[in-house]
Amino acid sequence: MLAAFWRDARLYRRLIGMQVRAQAQFRANLLLDIGTFFVVVALEFTALLLYFNRFPTLLGWHLGEVTLLAALTATGSGCADTIGAGIDGFDEIIRRGEFDRVLLRPVGTFAQILGNDFRLRKVGRVALGIALFILAQRLLPGLHWTPLKLLVIPLAVLTNTLIFLGVLLLGATLCFWTIETTELVNIPFDGGREMMNYPLTIYGGNLQRVFLFVVPLGFGVFLSACYILDRPYPFGLPAWLVFAGPGIALAFMGAALAIWRVGVRHYTSTGS
Repeated sequence: MLAAFWRDARLYRRLIGMQVRAQAQFRANLLLDIGTFFVVVALEFTALLLYFNRFPTLLGWHLGEVTLLAALTATGSGCADTIGAGIDGFDEIIRRGEFDRVLLRPVGTFAQILGNDFRLRKVGRVALGIALFILAQRLLPGLHWTPLKLLVIPLAVLTNTLIFLGVLLLGATLCFWTIETTELVNIPFDGGREMMNYPLTIYGGNLQRVFLFVVPLGFGVFLSACYILDRPYPFGLPAWLVFAGPGIALAFMGAALAIWRVGVRHYTSTGS
């Protein structure tokens, strides 16, 4: 099992390496592409700025605190978007009948699909997240940093990346039965990304539970921000739970992989 994992990891590294070198051949075009994508995704943040232009707080959350939420969201979802581009385009692979060739190769199907596409322009969203971190730091001059709070940041990014990848994988798995991804996938991915830009407590209790205990994006974004900002958790959750985020994300990703394997076993080809 472990040998198969490292074999697939080496294959993924080679596939991504080839695509990075190919895209880097046209550096001016690549930089323009990344810059354009950065500007486009940055426009999403303007909605927050417009809100705080009229109102001082959002249920007690100030602009700097909400900016921290947006930074955690953009960085994690940007990493998942960059790494998981191959998963995101899986419906095209199914429609064209190319998955039959994937099954014939003596390596894992997940590694092949994950490494099928890698778009460096998606790094623009990660860059936005880093820029928002810097902005949040300037808007929160009184924030007291501790070693544990600093540790929470990379843990939050890792947690978000794994959970967003899991959501993409679940959407790809649906293609085994529906041929195309459905809007049901956009609700937890695109919708979840937008919702995590705002404090989770502004939503109803049931929706909070969904994004904490079903699609646990709240662990990587909201709980992490609450820990850094010394704010209380919803539902009386303990403060140490933020450090369990990566483990919860791995469990979610593991469940998504298990469902993916079920879909692979039930794949019957697209025919001629």
